[in-house]
Amino acid sequence: MDDVTKRPIAERVRTVLARGAAGTVEAGMLRRPLRSARVRNDGVVVLVVDVSGMSREAGDEARMAAVGSSATVEIVDTICTGRCRGSAPRPSFALDGRRSVLPDACDENCAVARGVVTLSGIVIASSDARRRRLVASDGGTMGPGGDLGSMRLSELQPLEITYLSSDGVDMVSRSELAAADVDPIGVDEQGWLRRLSADSGLAVRLALRAGCQIAGTDPRIVGIDSDGLDVAVVARGGGFRDVVRVPFSQRCVDADAVERELEQLAG
Repeated sequence: MDDVTKRPIAERVRTVLARGAAGTVEAGMLRRPLRSARVRNDGVVVLVVDVSGMSREAGDEARMAAVGSSATVEIVDTICTGRCRGSAPRPSFALDGRRSVLPDACDENCAVARGVVTLSGIVIASSDARRRRLVASDGGTMGPGGDLGSMRLSELQPLEITYLSSDGVDMVSRSELAAADVDPIGVDEQGWLRRLSADSGLAVRLALRAGCQIAGTDPRIVGIDSDGLDVAVVARGGGFRDVVRVPFSQRCVDADAVERELEQLAG
């Protein structure tokens, strides 16, 4: 995994969740897809769990999100850098039950995995299962009539929050997560990266600006947040891979500020 963020871990975790990043939910022996997870300001995490296909007779739906039960959420912090160019830009997060996946053409040369977010806690509230109907362009495996399946809203009181990266495991308290800001640029990182990848010379100019020797390498932009960009300098044909930070002159609070910084860096 590439550690391409130096922002506080609590901010990183909250930004990943703010994207609505999909993952999995485990409750006892049951494991179901997570369509999105959002943090409230009190630190409670609201989950959208896919409970379609579970046996109502066996009570699986009830056990998956029963109030008072323990549950563990796992979300891989992964971004498509846009190098695959296999599909039109679209968010990396799930919305209204959409399946959140990287494009089929996205492989290890395109996808960047930074870490794994794990939330373990107690379910404190849960809704009834609700059916979702989506059009084909939204993705996902649909049943007859465009029915994607059943979704359930659950509220999780996190007791343990961790972020696993190449640097090890970081613990985040519920209060830290609740107080953390969402990075306004990082939350739409995938959209930015797909756009920036269209300029094949930008990564080269940024790598040179950072003082890198680029002969025999294939520089690529693999990260962006409010404070700067991350450029991977990769040896052609495999081999070494070095990630360098190209900082902005100041913290960006919106897209216009990022545009101004990019103009200065690319000049």
